[in-house]
Amino acid sequence: MQKGTHFTRRTVERHFRNHHPGCPPVYREILSERILAKEWTEASLGKVVGIVASTFVRHQLTDYDRLLAIAGMERAEARLIVAREVSDILESWRRA
Repeated sequence: MQKGTHFTRRTVERHFRNHHPGCPPVYREILSERILAKEWTEASLGKVVGIVASTFVRHQLTDYDRLLAIAGMERAEARLIVAREVSDILESWRRA
């Protein structure tokens, strides 16, 4: 079994500053705490930030969870519906 990685706060903060300067500070703090709380296996910091940020945006900043509550709505369909919004938000975070 491969040992996982814990990223340091300094490394995570530097990554956000360099790659996601438009991410609101309150979200940056939430995302950083989620990244720091977990041991990551075989993932670069960039990939980890992408996973955590995408999940956060999808669940917290879109109608994804509301869509899942609709009878007959499949996860894949709900993801497709909010995909553009998630992408647009994440893209806006890449700009200062």
